[in-house]
Amino acid sequence: MNLMDLVKESPSINITINITDLLIFGQNIVSQTANIIIEKHDEKVYTRTEVIEKFNVSSSTVYRWTKHGLLKSKRIGQRTFYAESEIIKLMQNEE
Repeated sequence: MNLMDLVKESPSINITINITDLLIFGQNIVSQTANIIIEKHDEKVYTRTEVIEKFNVSSSTVYRWTKHGLLKSKRIGQRTFYAESEIIKLMQNEE
């Protein structure tokens, strides 16, 4: 029986969960939501790690680019993403 079946069959049931399991549950929801948004996005998006590898720079450089508005990011939960159009803009500015 999954959680949705339990909710349908016993909507007034009380559940006890420890804080670690609750935190993991929340992180899984955020991760699943981020993946759905990424899949539905019209253009390719890159993670911070992918941007670091693409430009062969440090994470502090990507942070500084973002802070100074050279590279716009989107946050979903604790994950940061960069649209391909933002990467292209940054590459054109470097030339």
